[in-house]
Amino acid sequence: MEYFCIVLRDDIAHRWRDATDVRLGRVGYPLSSSGLPTAGICLVHWQSLAGSDRELLLAHAHGCSLRLIILTDHPDTDEGRELIRRGAKAYGNTFVTYSLLNEMIKTVQRGDIWAGPEVLQSVLRQLLEQVDPPTQTLADRYGLSERENEVLVEVMSGAANKVVARRLDITERTVKAHMSAILHKTGAKDRVELILLAQRAERNAV
Repeated sequence: MEYFCIVLRDDIAHRWRDATDVRLGRVGYPLSSSGLPTAGICLVHWQSLAGSDRELLLAHAHGCSLRLIILTDHPDTDEGRELIRRGAKAYGNTFVTYSLLNEMIKTVQRGDIWAGPEVLQSVLRQLLEQVDPPTQTLADRYGLSERENEVLVEVMSGAANKVVARRLDITERTVKAHMSAILHKTGAKDRVELILLAQRAERNAV
């Protein structure tokens, strides 16, 4: 997998390169669809982009396999929720610790979404308010086991892995293993996409 960054400030670019365990290629300006990578992971300094460039980047990533990690000088829950909803794979502070930045990259690498708990809970809450997901429909359609369906029910309630583990009296590691199996069977990339899949299943069932 290739790794890129979009940032105007050299000090931030140097910091990210020093922090990460991967080689970051710097995307040049001005941005254009033809000049943007179509796959890999891209760290984006949100304050480096004007409104039109932000829209261009989000639309471009939506149409290809580029995964965006958006980093901002002033994290905001509402902004984070909207960017995750529009396809960003991670959202956080420009100046996160080195270890946290690498954790974000590894999380996005394996197909999950990374954001602060407030942002993630806000995203899940907004999605879950829109529908009562037909978990049994998903379980039948994708051949989930009984235990996988139990985990799915808890996840659809918006519960975090630690809460799911406590409710089902299993380890958090086991919850993660079941979630990986559920995502693999359904083809969903992460929890948000899983909920969207449930929404589509409900509409189709009506």
